[in-house]
Amino acid sequence: MKQSVLFYAILLMQCFLTCFGNQQLLAQPEEHDVPTVMAGKADVDGPHIFYRKNKIYTKKVVQKDTGAVAVIDSIEAKRRADIVVECQFAKTPQWNFSTRLKPKLRNENTEYPKVEKLIAISDIEGNFEAFRRFLLSQKVIDDKYNWTFGKGHLVCVGDFFDRGANVTECLWLIYDLEEKAKAAGGYVHFILGNHEIMNMSNDYRYVSPKYMRNADLFQEPYGNWFKSSTELGRWLGTKNVVEKIGDMIFVHGGLAPDLNRLDKSLIDINNAMRPFYFIQDDVFRLGDEELQFLFDANGPLWNRSYVMANIPESDVEESLRKFGGKRIIVGHTLVNHAKMLYGGKVIAIDTRHVDPNSTALLFEGGKLYRIDQTGKRTEM
Repeated sequence: MKQSVLFYAILLMQCFLTCFGNQQLLAQPEEHDVPTVMAGKADVDGPHIFYRKNKIYTKKVVQKDTGAVAVIDSIEAKRRADIVVECQFAKTPQWNFSTRLKPKLRNENTEYPKVEKLIAISDIEGNFEAFRRFLLSQKVIDDKYNWTFGKGHLVCVGDFFDRGANVTECLWLIYDLEEKAKAAGGYVHFILGNHEIMNMSNDYRYVSPKYMRNADLFQEPYGNWFKSSTELGRWLGTKNVVEKIGDMIFVHGGLAPDLNRLDKSLIDINNAMRPFYFIQDDVFRLGDEELQFLFDANGPLWNRSYVMANIPESDVEESLRKFGGKRIIVGHTLVNHAKMLYGGKVIAIDTRHVDPNSTALLFEGGKLYRIDQTGKRTEM
């Protein structure tokens, strides 16, 4: 009887939080089918790197014969350069990879020159297998994670967090490929989506249960994992909500018509939002209506108007004029396959990556292609 009462009390509390949370929390993410681990089961993860005064702590979960166990190490902060990040996969060790910490982290630029070759993919949501398979099929990497895309650009258009069981590994792979791409004259862009900001600012509704169990093993609350006192948190803090490459604008949700009426450039939008990545709740306490708009359901992280609202094409054209682009590439809202909308002025690329028909976007030689996990390309 007591267990039943407790169950319904918890259920009632969850309903209350969902119904009466901040406005941006009322914008519910869509359901995506992604692989996950058994609910409540700890599993291989990490490493996560925490900065504490003059010490650096490295925490990871490994699989032993007796089950999942935490491995926690610490070194002096002055030895940071000695740290090697090793991502391991117990069931598929051929996926293992390692990387070193960047000497310095810098905020990303908002605007970049036009490039000859570019791939954009979104909403991986912790599905490392699908992400790796896509990069291999499009010859962005080889099976040793070497960058093989030359001077091409890879654009990750948000929502690599939540639902799936390999978020950490996806993040470290992007982190690693950034340096390899630069060395070859290419570039990796990571645009933040609503799920990145949710995890950075204490909204864990869509986190795989694996991570909560791992947090218990770490003796480190999940809320600390992606804060500015961690390597991944600091790295995420350098990323933008919107970027423009040549005449293509990349944003996770979209640029709502009301955004056109704000006196803000793309650079202004990033600069306004960055200080609140880790403290999103403060936005709704400060009373700044413009700032609240940027983080709410119609802001660039959450907006779905291009796909779901069928807004007038003139509103899209106004956004393109205001921000100096010819196309806007978005994720966030599911489509059957990467597709052009509004006469090609918008390209939606959020597809189900567990599905064999999942697709992404390739720009090469002045043409746009829909690409899939087999390496096939279809001109759009």
